[in-house]
Amino acid sequence: MQTLSQDLRYGARMLIKNPGFTSVAVLTLALGIGVNTAIFSLLNQVLLKTLPVEQPEQLVILSSLGDKQGSVWSDTNDGAESFSYPMYKDLRDRNEVFSGLLARFAVSLSIAFQGQTERAEGELISGNYFEVLGVKPALGRTLTQEDDTTPGAHTVAVLSHGFWSRRFGSDPNILNQTMAINGQVMTIVGVAQPGFTGVQVGQTPDIFIPITMKAQMTPNWDALSDRKDYWLNILGRLGSGMQPERAEVGIGPLYRSLLESELPLQGGLSPQDAERFLNRPLQTLDGSRGRQILQNDASEGLVTLMGMVGLVLLIACANLASLLITRGVARQKELAIRQALGASRWRIVRQLMVESFVLSLAGGLLGLLVAVWTLAGLLQWMPEGEGFGRLSADLDGRLLLFNFSLAVLTGIFFGLIPALKSTRTNLVSSLKDQGRGASAGLSHAGLRKGLVVAEMALTLVLLVVAGLFARSLYNLKNIDLGIRKERLIAFSIAPELNGYDPARAIDLFGRLQESIAVLPGVEAVSAAEVALFADNSMGSNITVEGYTPGESEDMHAFRNQVAPAYFATMGVLLVAGREFTIQDTAESQKVAVINESLARRYFGDSNPVGRRMMFGAGNRPLDIEIVGVVKDSKHASVRDEAERFVYTPYTQRSSIGQMTFYVRTVQQPDGLAATLRKEVARHDQSLPVTALRTLSEQIDESLYSDRLLALLSTAFGLLAVLLAAIGIYGVMSYTVTQRTQEIGIRMALGAQTADVLRMVVGQGLKLVVIGVGIGLAAAFGVTRLMSSLLYSVSTTDPPTFVAIALLLTLIALAACWFPARRAARVDPIEALRYE
Repeated sequence: MQTLSQDLRYGARMLIKNPGFTSVAVLTLALGIGVNTAIFSLLNQVLLKTLPVEQPEQLVILSSLGDKQGSVWSDTNDGAESFSYPMYKDLRDRNEVFSGLLARFAVSLSIAFQGQTERAEGELISGNYFEVLGVKPALGRTLTQEDDTTPGAHTVAVLSHGFWSRRFGSDPNILNQTMAINGQVMTIVGVAQPGFTGVQVGQTPDIFIPITMKAQMTPNWDALSDRKDYWLNILGRLGSGMQPERAEVGIGPLYRSLLESELPLQGGLSPQDAERFLNRPLQTLDGSRGRQILQNDASEGLVTLMGMVGLVLLIACANLASLLITRGVARQKELAIRQALGASRWRIVRQLMVESFVLSLAGGLLGLLVAVWTLAGLLQWMPEGEGFGRLSADLDGRLLLFNFSLAVLTGIFFGLIPALKSTRTNLVSSLKDQGRGASAGLSHAGLRKGLVVAEMALTLVLLVVAGLFARSLYNLKNIDLGIRKERLIAFSIAPELNGYDPARAIDLFGRLQESIAVLPGVEAVSAAEVALFADNSMGSNITVEGYTPGESEDMHAFRNQVAPAYFATMGVLLVAGREFTIQDTAESQKVAVINESLARRYFGDSNPVGRRMMFGAGNRPLDIEIVGVVKDSKHASVRDEAERFVYTPYTQRSSIGQMTFYVRTVQQPDGLAATLRKEVARHDQSLPVTALRTLSEQIDESLYSDRLLALLSTAFGLLAVLLAAIGIYGVMSYTVTQRTQEIGIRMALGAQTADVLRMVVGQGLKLVVIGVGIGLAAAFGVTRLMSSLLYSVSTTDPPTFVAIALLLTLIALAACWFPARRAARVDPIEALRYE
């Protein structure tokens, strides 16, 4: 310990004596370690962190793959994690493998408290929700089984700790107070424990409500008794000693018997479809980290970013290793004297490694600040409502351990080889005055050049990845959406959450459209039930006149309910027939407008206008007349391919309670936002207006992950370029210094300035070409792993590869030019005196 203390003191003194070197080294490490820590924090919070509940490793998520006949409400593509409430109750009460099964469903809420109305996020939960998870109350009590027995009778709610702190200032007197939630007076009976934010990263409920209050919380949609309405998620806690595989086997017979009892409700299934329905397995997925919705969407991007910042750190370490090698050459005489006085080589290596560790730990500490600043900036830049409500910029134990471990590893990585190299010296020559000459420097030249080649190769990989992401984002931002996004502003209202029945809501929507249409600066206005580019969609199977589907053919089509003048307002081209008007009401003939994809699929080259269709299947009359055909357009996502789509008038929908209005303006629409809020308040002052933004802003927000990848990869690429340029500049400058005498002799023998420039630049160019060649080969392999993150750009896109290779070569040549120019200005007489 005493010798280690001596090494630390001596190492600190040596670093303080060289403030320039120390500052550059610590700052370089801080940037490399800091961005790695920041991205790891995101990856940890999204992908690795377990739920803050008791024994999260015992939790599983139930999933059942297979087609479902009926309504499916799901945030997964296959709907496998959606179950009916009767199925949940049967599984909960009759299974023998789980110690408890809970159910949950996310809902939007409108809350009125002390004269203020606002929107909040909620979760409908089974009475055993908190018990199964092992979540305790911070105040009052949690919901229990007694709060989950009679539909509509349990008007109690529990607040999340975050909502209680943020909205009510942690007021303990909130207990037993009442608030109107979706028009229903509810009593606050408790506050959940701090840190608990639900069972799904990205969904942060403010209020927990008994699931038996569903009819009151989702007006016009009950579904508690409907076995063909699949809407809730089920999580379970394994029984003592039970493994997931055994649980699946144990609950399999019960699940099949329940499916057999539901088979008559499925309609006229063919024998093959009936067998598939009965053979649907009930699977258990790992539930320790909650439902993996945001994780599935973000995992590939986060892992890619983690790999990129890892490459940045490798480049930084290579730069520092190069600096330490140079510093080791300058310290040859000092190290030789210490060896002559009796210090062993390994004693000196240890001393040099201690210095490296001091640098790396200092870089790691400063890197924590870089990480916090980077995280805070990223979280602030991320749009609201995109699933990042649970993420924070706080440093926890796992993050501190990662930062410390990374600092130690980088200390070993950039310090060990230079230390070994610096202590492998000829004692006699090093003690001579000429010991710092060419022989000492040239013995290290190969390693430094190898490090520069590695830096160039890694930098090229980073730049290629950044270039592909940038091209992908450009393609997304310039794709033909099928609509005119310019001068459109949107906002959403949900009067059903304020107690409106469908008739009152439809009346409000019509009056609001009329009043907005006459506002100054408004060119057109319309509305849709499902908002565009919000990653939401609605669909149904359809039956089409004159079309006989094949065995198990997919007859699904997406749908939306829209207001009159929708296509004119949105700039969607009408190619046949007409669009909806105010004459299309609940009392008139049901009508629909279809897109070209649906028309081609079911009507071929014939005119579909005047033909009939219906939603669903069966022997019912086809009650909807097709009155128009429109061009294909994007809906849920910019990345969507053309899908079969049906539009119907919202006035002909039996249950509707929310709409998103789209207002096209004469000039830029930003100035109209306050006017639109006032107009809604004029119709109903208690009605919250949400998602008020231009359509361009909505599209940009929907592309946040692509923008994040393009922005960060470009930033990391530029940082890598800077480090690589500094690296090659340092190598060439050091080479020129070591070859000063040689250059002087060449010039004395008649070499011209251009000859010296070619010699030095040519030497640098060799390193660049080798590095670029290796980097191109590596990039071809690496980019194949990120194909799903790109849009309309090949992972081996030739223009990107060529442009990046040329750009990096030019930057590297510029870095070589300055040492070469200095070499060309050498005075031969002075050079011949140089030692």
